[in-house]
Amino acid sequence: MPMATMIPDLSEAQLNDLPSQAEAKVYRALRDKLPQEYVVFFQVGWILRREEEQAKDGEIDFLVCHPDHGYLCIEVKGGGVGFDATIGEWFSVDRYQQKHPTNNPISQALKAKYSIRSKLNEHPRWRDLSLGNVLRGHAVFFPDAGDANAFSRPDMPAELIGSARDLQQPKRWIDSAFAYWGSDAGSFTPIGRRGIDVVREVFASSFIVAPLMSSRLADQEARRLVLTKDQMRVLDFLRSHRRVAVSGGAGTGKTVLALEKARRLASERFKTLLTCYNRQLADHLSSLCSGMSNLDVMSFHQLCHRQVERANRASGRDLVAEAKVTYPAKDLYDVQLPNAFAYSLEILPDRYDAIVCDEGQDFREEFWVPLELLLSDYERSPLYVFYDDNQNIYARAGTFPIRDEPFTLTTNCRNTAPIHVAAYKHYKGVPVSPPDIEGDDVQFDASPGRDAQAAKISARIVDLVARQGVAAGDITVLIADALRKTDYYATLRRLPLPKPATWFEEGIRSNNTALIDTVQRFKGLESPIVILWGLDTIDLARSEELLYVGMSRAKSLLVVVGTAATCATFQREVQ
Repeated sequence: MPMATMIPDLSEAQLNDLPSQAEAKVYRALRDKLPQEYVVFFQVGWILRREEEQAKDGEIDFLVCHPDHGYLCIEVKGGGVGFDATIGEWFSVDRYQQKHPTNNPISQALKAKYSIRSKLNEHPRWRDLSLGNVLRGHAVFFPDAGDANAFSRPDMPAELIGSARDLQQPKRWIDSAFAYWGSDAGSFTPIGRRGIDVVREVFASSFIVAPLMSSRLADQEARRLVLTKDQMRVLDFLRSHRRVAVSGGAGTGKTVLALEKARRLASERFKTLLTCYNRQLADHLSSLCSGMSNLDVMSFHQLCHRQVERANRASGRDLVAEAKVTYPAKDLYDVQLPNAFAYSLEILPDRYDAIVCDEGQDFREEFWVPLELLLSDYERSPLYVFYDDNQNIYARAGTFPIRDEPFTLTTNCRNTAPIHVAAYKHYKGVPVSPPDIEGDDVQFDASPGRDAQAAKISARIVDLVARQGVAAGDITVLIADALRKTDYYATLRRLPLPKPATWFEEGIRSNNTALIDTVQRFKGLESPIVILWGLDTIDLARSEELLYVGMSRAKSLLVVVGTAATCATFQREVQ
């Protein structure tokens, strides 16, 4: 007999890894013993556009749909379970017969029923299908208990309580639950296949993460398109939590996840801001989100300038001048402009429903107050911060306005294994696993001076473009010594490239432009091929974070250019 559709479709190994083996038991029973017309969603989470008294953000263990009926929310509790009527509290019982307070599963299932209705009503397709009167119900399942009648209560009759015996015939139990709610609802509209498709779109939409920059290195790029288990875990967690910090080393997918989360919030009609510190990264992310409604993308200081200019026009005041009076001798971008931004919020009424922040490690404490005040609900509006403490090359200090412990990404999904090993020699933090992507070893071009080094860089790019078919836009030359960048830029620009390729300084490259930029400006971005230069004139021993950032920008090929001594220093670290 064809089996039910399970979303997600978990393997036995994944089921064995679940923290709740009670949920695994129910999953297997529904998968193996429900016919194909049933669609079962496992571990469903959501954030509502607006919370109501009955409808709250949350999650439910199982959401079972049938096209001729509607949906059933099922909360699972494993092991020993009890209820103390004298104090109105539920508890679990461990193997030592010790009682532990636990959530009320009936209340959880009931709230989920109303919340899922509210979440579906936010979707225009659901409304277009006129499915407001779909049959909806809630139930609980105790897979380790033998007698459902023992749990029967006025707010949860025995028909809606699953037990160990129902694992053998889950269809009979679920059909009975649908019949119970059907008799209670009177007439209802069947959800149909199109309705189930909307449920799937809302609660289990699939996506492929496109790389942040295009690449002709197709084989390695195809490997990067698959979401890691880490990333899936974070996206699932973010579905039902409003304030989360996500940390991870270079290449663990922080920016990709920040972008995807911002897009999802905007698609759910949250007015969303995606912000970061680096202007070049902001411009790149903005180009990827062009035309998307409900989503603004800009760097933090772009946001400050926009807000201050609008407030000045509306009030006739000069907020930056006021901030300079209040904070004399302080830095314009670190202190005065962010405080002028804060003043603007007293004048301008517009707010965001959600904010997603990338490069959080570069944000000063002064930045967070106006950002929080920019939210429509200071306490409850979603705020997500993605950061890497090891990329704090601007030496910022402070903590994020998020109380919970951060989620940590621990798998590199950007670089090849040799680049990971080289870059992570300069990393301090939670261990990050290397990617399962083999590639070329880090390459070294040693020459005695700047002119000779520039000639080697030019010759290598000519070979890559003219002989190996690499697009010029896949190549970036990063200068480590930003103080002397003008000299390095000028030396390279004097050298020719094969037509139609041209040099391009500090901007968004095209397919035919080889980009020259600094490591600091390129932070948060990536390139299939990176040539790291300008190393001879910096103190390598004191530049750990700068080197970590520069080397980890390379996805498939990293070339280090410098004197023989500089290259020898790097080679010793890589080996």
